[in-house]
Amino acid sequence: MQIYKKQSQLPFCRTGAYPFFGKNMKPNKNIPSLFANKTYLDPTYDPAFKEFFDSEEALKDFLDGVLGLDGDDKIKKLTFTFDKSLHFRVPQRKKVVVDVFATTGSGRFLNIEMQNLEHDFFIDRIFLYKAFLIIKGKKEMELSTEFANFSEKEQKRKRYELPETVSIWICNFDLPGAKGEYMDEWAVYSRTAVGNGTAIPIFPKNRYIFFSLPNFKKSVEEVNGSVDAWLYLLNHAGDGGEQPNFGSGIIEDALERIRVDKADDELLSNQENAMAHEEDYEIMLAGAEIRAEEKGLKRGMERGIKEGIEKGIKEGREKGIKEGREKGIKEGREKGIKEGRTEEKRNMARALKSMGDSVEKIVAVTGLTQAEVEAL
Repeated sequence: MQIYKKQSQLPFCRTGAYPFFGKNMKPNKNIPSLFANKTYLDPTYDPAFKEFFDSEEALKDFLDGVLGLDGDDKIKKLTFTFDKSLHFRVPQRKKVVVDVFATTGSGRFLNIEMQNLEHDFFIDRIFLYKAFLIIKGKKEMELSTEFANFSEKEQKRKRYELPETVSIWICNFDLPGAKGEYMDEWAVYSRTAVGNGTAIPIFPKNRYIFFSLPNFKKSVEEVNGSVDAWLYLLNHAGDGGEQPNFGSGIIEDALERIRVDKADDELLSNQENAMAHEEDYEIMLAGAEIRAEEKGLKRGMERGIKEGIEKGIKEGREKGIKEGREKGIKEGREKGIKEGRTEEKRNMARALKSMGDSVEKIVAVTGLTQAEVEAL
């Protein structure tokens, strides 16, 4: 894939737009006002994200770059599904829905997640999804034709062998543990090896790769390679205007799929609903924080004054009254705020359930446990 390094090298047509759209397609006249001044749909929202990557070639190009695969090591064959449901009993029945689930011809199992909202249990969710991905990969590996052709002795020998699994998280916020960076990777290391300065992953088949879109700040001129190109467009396709194609027909096709005036009514409607829904989330979260602070402060003041006075009277000293009041106010305020936030999270969960959201999504947004959500 050729990547143009300078903006002056990008091909322009006479109108000033990049010349690769709408050759045989009729424009959609039923464009919602939300997209009236937009050239492309914002691919950080779920419907456009899936449309953007809805091509084996697009996903292979992105994954080859992310995994650093060149030449003969590049992915030859890839199958993928969107909104893949994984079901397990651990011991109760659990279900997670991954954005993109992909299997390569060489036996890699991958999932790609677009995460717009950070929440209290984001890291827990990362490891839960990865655990399910490993189990899913192991089951599919043992059901494969290749495994079936092994002798019984060889199958027993490979009883605990795991496939390579890679979780890729594209985040619209700072990365946990890597504030200010646009990319990070996690693996399992030996503490002793780290201490000796000779650390390499002790299980290289288990990888976590993260991108922070807000921290990817490269200009068009600074884009270098396919990963940079995809991240640039994820960041800027929703800005409003035309975008460079970086000399890649695969990227041209990806942009074509999310061009506003070529999108069908269903995609436009789904995108509009996703954007409105996320705005509702943000408003509800902000409101919940404000109400929790106000409720917690009020409760804390009342509790603190009462407990402080009681403690001061008991100690029989003016200093005791003052110190007791101050300590009581502080402790009561903190406890009240915590209780207020929990109650607001429950209120938010009730509202999201009434809007038809899944338990998994409500857990991700509110930080409540699955049991707490199901009990509402």
